Amino acid sequence: MDIGQEIKLRRQELRLTQQTLADMSGVSVRMIKAIEGSYANPSMRTVKKLLVPLGLRIEIVGNN
Repeated sequence: MDIGQEIKLRRQELRLTQQTLADMSGVSVRMIKAIEGSYANPSMRTVKKLLVPLGLRIEIVGNN
């Protein structure tokens, strides 16, 4: 599952609209739609803005 799918799933679990998430994060609805639809490759800064109100965090997995 990619980051856009994770964001969409969590947003839906929290019963948030894309507009509400946009208001909470400062990321435009247009960008949220593009990320959730896998049409955009967001910067880490944008991803962080979205993850905070969703209560999610980034886990980096190494190839050890």
